[in-house]
Amino acid sequence: MVWFTVELSDKPGSLAKMAAALGDRAINITAIVGIAEDTEGALMLATNNAEGTRSAFTDLGLAFEEHDADQGLSLDDHPRVSQGLADFGLGRG
Repeated sequence: MVWFTVELSDKPGSLAKMAAALGDRAINITAIVGIAEDTEGALMLATNNAEGTRSAFTDLGLAFEEHDADQGLSLDDHPRVSQGLADFGLGRG
């Protein structure tokens, strides 16, 4: 499984636009975690089609990072998401 980290712009509909681009390609979001505070945030997600997700994000001009869960994925590697979850009483801080 490949996880993607995406930073969306602080505009209404940014998340919907990203999700619609995946839906238009019949790509299912299989896991998602995100955190936002004021105008900053991060979104981590996994899908059923990594190659299609790469293509969708590239077509949208979204900057993204990939993380191979088979090589180990830890919230410690993503302090913004980890801290955000801790602020809501979830995960570790």
